[in-house]
Amino acid sequence: MVRRLSLLSMVCLLAAASVARSTTVIPPSFDALVSGANTIFVGEVMNVRAEWEATPGGRAIITLVTFRVEDVWKGNVGAVTQLDFLGGEIGEIGMKVEGMPVFRLGQRDVLFVGSEVRSVSPLVGFMHGRMRVERDTVSGIDRVRTFDGRALGSIAQIGPQRVVPSLASITPMRLSDLESAVRSRAAAARQR
Repeated sequence: MVRRLSLLSMVCLLAAASVARSTTVIPPSFDALVSGANTIFVGEVMNVRAEWEATPGGRAIITLVTFRVEDVWKGNVGAVTQLDFLGGEIGEIGMKVEGMPVFRLGQRDVLFVGSEVRSVSPLVGFMHGRMRVERDTVSGIDRVRTFDGRALGSIAQIGPQRVVPSLASITPMRLSDLESAVRSRAAAARQR
């Protein structure tokens, strides 16, 4: 009986894994990112650690990412905040969620955090709710990239109907320009 139950559990786990791999996240529009987020902030990764968590279906690995908050564009968050993501590695055991953002110490990001307290990813649009911030070494200006490192030239490039420039190389937009656009959209939504 135990062996049969183990085999059945393994089959269910493999079936679930294949379904998870086929999951597609449609990129949300800029408006959906801003309106779907309770909190939008710029933060620097201070700590990343994985731990086991008990769930109704058994144990799962979650990764806890702690951020030093540099600036809050929408909502309220303290000087330090933590976000929990499903998946991670503990020793030689790993649990991978396809498309889940991977954070490294010292990275800076703009994070669009939704209202779900406990979910696979606390970010609006899964990985799309993370925009990387990089300092231009020549000018010293903070510039914005997408979650996967592609240059983000303007907010028109965000979402399923994004406008892709014809130039092979674009200059990533300034962090200050993204901040202005976010604050403007959030203010307009509050006035409705």
